[in-house]
Amino acid sequence: MTDRPPHLADYREPPVDEVVIAVQFPPISDLTEDLLREFWKTIRDEYPIAEHQPRLEGPIEASGPQQPFTLQLAGTGGIQPQGRLWMISDTDDFLVQAQNTRFIQNWRRRHAPYSHFEEVHDRFWNNFNRFQSFLEDQRIAVPVAQQVEVAYINWIPQVAMVDFLLPAAETVITIDGTKQTPEEQNWNAKYLLRDAEGIIVRLYVQCLPAIRPQSPETRGTQLGLIYRAAREDGLTGTEIADFIASGRVTIVETFTQITTPTMQQRWGRYK
Repeated sequence: MTDRPPHLADYREPPVDEVVIAVQFPPISDLTEDLLREFWKTIRDEYPIAEHQPRLEGPIEASGPQQPFTLQLAGTGGIQPQGRLWMISDTDDFLVQAQNTRFIQNWRRRHAPYSHFEEVHDRFWNNFNRFQSFLEDQRIAVPVAQQVEVAYINWIPQVAMVDFLLPAAETVITIDGTKQTPEEQNWNAKYLLRDAEGIIVRLYVQCLPAIRPQSPETRGTQLGLIYRAAREDGLTGTEIADFIASGRVTIVETFTQITTPTMQQRWGRYK
């Protein structure tokens, strides 16, 4: 298994709710939904459940203003766009997603404790290599990845944003001698980390109120950190590996810098 960088902060009970490692590439016209199901058969022992989902759409990172990431749903008439296949582990916590422009490995919090990034990372490479081998067996050209994405989605229930997010804490004001905290707020930031040699690297931080539709409903905050590295004419395998590693480190270090020491202690930070 991949080793964890020794300098990174670590937590006994981190609030991470989902981890994503993904690559995006130009459309593979020959990769039909039927072939995606054939690929599923090659990993079905580990991911026995398959579900069809609407496809994901969105441009790769580029210089200048960026369009927000959107999920495009299939239309109701005419030719339906090719969809996305979910391949789910029997424990429901690991998920492989594939469509003709993306390959994604997820971990989702269910009943087991967080496995940490190293297991998600190793599963991504194992399954992505299988995917590329499957394409070769089908005599389909293996695409050159244009974008790498690493994302951590954190779920923080029943704690005011000002109590765990340092930028939000700055929004506390005093009116007539009484401290006032926002009844509700969102906090979003976008950082351009690199724009050189045709490679664009950005970090997105998105913090917003959310409700879990469980019984009873739980109110909380979703804190997402999304790292993307892209080059339109493609990334080498070494660059993909390097940016995945860099994305993980960037996200963990950013999380440590923007959250309060009090909450880090509650999450069991031990290094």
